[in-house]
Amino acid sequence: MHRMLHEPLPSTSNALLDYFLAALGGETYYPLGGNTGLPAGALESLDHNVVLAATPVSVRVFDEALLRSAEYRDTLLVRHGFYPETLDPVRVDVALRSTTGPIRLPDLSLFRDLDGQLHLVPQHQDLFLTVGPDGIWVSLIAPFDRWTDRAAGLERAAADVVRACCKARAGQ
Repeated sequence: MHRMLHEPLPSTSNALLDYFLAALGGETYYPLGGNTGLPAGALESLDHNVVLAATPVSVRVFDEALLRSAEYRDTLLVRHGFYPETLDPVRVDVALRSTTGPIRLPDLSLFRDLDGQLHLVPQHQDLFLTVGPDGIWVSLIAPFDRWTDRAAGLERAAADVVRACCKARAGQ
């Protein structure tokens, strides 16, 4: 149902939005209307109170729009470049809605645990996010025990992204 909402986007952006939509589950996603400053094709989920956007622009030019959007909903911006996880790293900038103002978490990496749960992890010890059917959950505890486990989870997520983007480019 949601695929037609962001069809004009590049196939890699479509594939990555679908990747996050699959992790969140649910069927109710709407195009984000108005001039938000976020990339075209941004979607919002009222069920999860989340805004999702994807862009091939790999530099952080949407920070202000991200913070503005987080005044109302948690916002995820996926920066993927033109060749996600083959030449360009996929990074997620997150702004979480908070009573004291948005909490900004830039440059998070995708991590897939052994149970298939999608997480967003920082380079160093900080907040860890879980993306699932209940929305976005914040944790101070890492979803891995050792750095080798972290590397394996990053590789699993990267392989998922490459597969999803290859299927999208092939029109599947």
